[in-house]
Amino acid sequence: MHTLWIEQCVVQRIGLRDGLVLNFNDNNELVIATPMRLTSPPVEPHPEEQVLVDPKHFHDYEVPLLNFSGAAVTEACCEENGALRVSFSHGHRIDVDPDENETAWELYGRRHGYMACLPPGRVRVVRHDLPDDELDRASK
Repeated sequence: MHTLWIEQCVVQRIGLRDGLVLNFNDNNELVIATPMRLTSPPVEPHPEEQVLVDPKHFHDYEVPLLNFSGAAVTEACCEENGALRVSFSHGHRIDVDPDENETAWELYGRRHGYMACLPPGRVRVVRHDLPDDELDRASK
């Protein structure tokens, strides 16, 4: 499992441009290009709700689901197969599975590097903030 460097970062902006684009403080950006599960927290009397959305074909009625700007990332990790999980302090969660044909997600960090889930689930990591021996340990 890979831990992503955006843990504790705050969502500053949410956009829809060739997918779902989340901009965080510290010059980090997460781009999700394939269908994802978006979980909204429970709001009394309604329970937690999970919706499958395609970030390249977002409908107007789905836009209110993106109301977590200002939330901090409490968990951000990806499995060896490329599955991504990002949880936020307001209770929202995003889960993205790898895709057979296209890059599912990409994470850019000006001070950290680049990470992506390439087809069919290969995780590519380029870090420039860690010495090579630490990078080897971090990727295991």
